[in-house]
Amino acid sequence: MHMPGLIPLLIVLVLAFLLFSKPGRISGLMEDLGKGIKGFRKGLTEGDQAETQETPPPQVRDQSTNGDRAQ
Repeated sequence: MHMPGLIPLLIVLVLAFLLFSKPGRISGLMEDLGKGIKGFRKGLTEGDQAETQETPPPQVRDQSTNGDRAQ
């Protein structure tokens, strides 16, 4: 079986130390991730609602019915 090199092993150990060195750090990261996903989903649903709401077309006055008719 092939053993990983020293550099990848050190990278994994440093990352593990950074994550587990402070209590509550992982839960804080997961909380931020959850908030980000929730905000992303909210943005998607708001975008869908804005597209489904139909706005009435603008009213255009008929120019031929003004009082200046050529006879």
